[in-house]
Amino acid sequence: MDSIKALEKIGLKEVSRKTYIELSYLKLMAERDFAKLNRIKTLGFVKIIKRECGIDMSDWVEEFEIYLQEQSNNSEIKNKEFLTSERWYADSRKRFYVIAAVLVLIIIIAIFYLFLKGRTAYVEDVSSYTNIVITNESLQSDKDDTKTEETKEAIKNSEPNEEIVEDSPVVEQNPSTKSINKQTVIVPNIEIWVGMIDLSTFKRNTYLQNSDIKLDTTKEQIIVTGHGDFSLRADNEIIKSFNPQNMIYLHIQNGEVKQISEDEFILLNRGKIW
Repeated sequence: MDSIKALEKIGLKEVSRKTYIELSYLKLMAERDFAKLNRIKTLGFVKIIKRECGIDMSDWVEEFEIYLQEQSNNSEIKNKEFLTSERWYADSRKRFYVIAAVLVLIIIIAIFYLFLKGRTAYVEDVSSYTNIVITNESLQSDKDDTKTEETKEAIKNSEPNEEIVEDSPVVEQNPSTKSINKQTVIVPNIEIWVGMIDLSTFKRNTYLQNSDIKLDTTKEQIIVTGHGDFSLRADNEIIKSFNPQNMIYLHIQNGEVKQISEDEFILLNRGKIW
């Protein structure tokens, strides 16, 4: 029997109840909407379905892998075409810069040549007055020397200026920031399934409720939720809300709660999805 038909025979809602897999995700799998499925998450769900419902989905996984391979091949072809066009564009840009640089160099050489030609003509026009200019400069130099001696004498007779000392600026140090250990709580908007794993013992605890779930931030734990229709509250203050459509993964470490990816969750959980 086709594995999807076997799922539909049990009922997707019943499968979702047994496996805690989102019903919307099971519908995507049943409709073979492969483009919207995550490979790692989906293969993990296939294992859970086989364990909880006894359905072997090898035929469905084979179709899924073929689709992923086709998408990978198409992506490689597009990347090659993109790299080819980028290389052509880069080569054209280099040629443009080389031509522009040559033109600028030619213009600079032409301007320098015209400048030298005009300078030579000017020197030839004033060469007959060289001796007169030198004589005038000698007389002016004598006058400047006399003024320089007078200036030196005036400096010797003058009183020294008082030295001005500026006070060094005083730098105030900022007080150290104290960390506050907050009581963190999961606040569900609707009934939610929550799974917690203590990373020191890998002991699992699960909750299915619509009331607040307190988190023990003194232990290093990883958490997975059936959906994201909830918020995190610390000391009666909402600190983060999530996307209701997604499964959420959290990591508690050193008294802090942060969101992590599914891959990070699996890595911390020794390669297991749950």
